[in-house]
Amino acid sequence: MTNDKIIGIDIDDTLNYSSEVIKEYILKYGNNYSDDNYLIKNIDKIMRGLNFDGVISLFFNDYCEEMASQMKVKESAKEVIDRLKEDGYKIYFITARSNKFYKNAYEFCNNYLNKNKIYFDKLIVGQNHKLNVCQNENILLMIDDSIDTCERLKDNGIDSLVFNSQINSEKDTYCDRVDNWLEVYNYIKEKELEKEKILLLDKN
Repeated sequence: MTNDKIIGIDIDDTLNYSSEVIKEYILKYGNNYSDDNYLIKNIDKIMRGLNFDGVISLFFNDYCEEMASQMKVKESAKEVIDRLKEDGYKIYFITARSNKFYKNAYEFCNNYLNKNKIYFDKLIVGQNHKLNVCQNENILLMIDDSIDTCERLKDNGIDSLVFNSQINSEKDTYCDRVDNWLEVYNYIKEKELEKEKILLLDKN
């Protein structure tokens, strides 16, 4: 672990419950866009914000901000983030949310975080592929529900933690995984202990 102590955090299905709200809206309004469960079958694509086709784009354009405003912060997320701040970590939120579907993605996310009293040092939007931004920002650990993102980071020497969700729970990965924010905190503390042991060994 480096001395930077910057933790990157995704928003959707990591800080908050996103896929549950999106699924609810699809079940309620999806037939207005497609009558063959197309949106449900492609909810993973919706969550990742990648390769949107016409049907998905129409749906997301109509309901993106409405859905996002109803997404609840996960249990203990605020408390753990506050504790990490007290422990000397900087908190960077890094999200794929962009102006493609939000009128102003930065403003929307900033207001959402402030409304829910979530501490952060920096907010970075429009990041579908997070490797470059994590490298440029010297991210120590990235917490994300995207397995592809976490594996890409891990392959390039950046620690990553998969936050389990409805969408990714049955997918295999070689990255470490957590089910809740208390497990996130325990993971970080364990990494600190590992670093201390290495430093002691080096001194000896």
